[in-house]
Amino acid sequence: MNTHTPRIVFATIALVFALAITEGVNAQNFKQSGKTPAELYTKKSKSMISAQGDFDKDGKKDLVIAVNQDYTDVGDGTDFAFYFGNAQGGYTLFRAYDASVSENSKITVTDKGVVRIESPAYDDGTDVFLFRFQDGDFYLIGGKKDRHKKEHYDISYNFLTGKQIKTTGEGKAKKSENGIMPKMPQLRFGWFPLHYNMLGYLFEEGEDSGDMEYQTVMGIFRLMQSNDMLFWHFCDYENPYRNPQGGDGGWTAYDELMKPACYNAYSQLSISKQSDSSYLLDLSETFEDRSYEQQLNEDMSNIDEIEIPDNNESSTETKWIFKDGVFKMISKTEGK
Repeated sequence: MNTHTPRIVFATIALVFALAITEGVNAQNFKQSGKTPAELYTKKSKSMISAQGDFDKDGKKDLVIAVNQDYTDVGDGTDFAFYFGNAQGGYTLFRAYDASVSENSKITVTDKGVVRIESPAYDDGTDVFLFRFQDGDFYLIGGKKDRHKKEHYDISYNFLTGKQIKTTGEGKAKKSENGIMPKMPQLRFGWFPLHYNMLGYLFEEGEDSGDMEYQTVMGIFRLMQSNDMLFWHFCDYENPYRNPQGGDGGWTAYDELMKPACYNAYSQLSISKQSDSSYLLDLSETFEDRSYEQQLNEDMSNIDEIEIPDNNESSTETKWIFKDGVFKMISKTEGK
């Protein structure tokens, strides 16, 4: 995401590839039922991690599978699937997700059926996420942002009690501080990236803590960023001025990058909530080729000699529906 390359030229390829991964989770990677993790996952060439436990407290062993994808510019990470045990001793697919985490992640299930995901973080720390099956889906109930390797602190979050504990220092200098989290919506698995650094607006900043609908929209936006579904300049989550703005069921976000003698790039994203609680995402991208300007002299004395191409601008409009943690492309239009 931080590669400074005019990637909008390849926006169509990137978007198609990202969505192929997202939609391919259900269609290619995981089967509807089976008896072993190996039988449930159809691409044996990829590495796979799994864990068993009783998610729904029915006395039967359930299963979670995570599949490490080969590294690519988009969609790299791990795809997830949750299965419930059946009366025949096998497993039936509950739902598959395109949830991206770092390589070398670990998954375990506690004796209470809570799924624990531990992943190396971007900044050499560790992210821990705890998910519990409740109200018909898997929801985030807590976790930990551990940064003791370099910055010597960690923050534990408990979404059930609304409390957080920040621990700083090492050894005798170690101290803890209790805090209260802002009111938040239930965070379903698949609706946000598994990186605490990208979710700081929820836990630590709390600027929009009163607008839970906006927090949900921001989670979807962060997920698009982490899946590299947007132009690379748009994917810098530390620049809040690019975040979606609006409310009452409609939000927009805008980004532009102008590089003389290279290109101009413009992106606009609109997010609107639908009557069935899904979200319609409309992304418009325009790329203007300015490479012809490389022929200009420093004093621009030859400006009249430069020919501007007739078709130096291209555009792409892509629409998705986001529901149950999955992006589904519904249309794509390209033009000159």
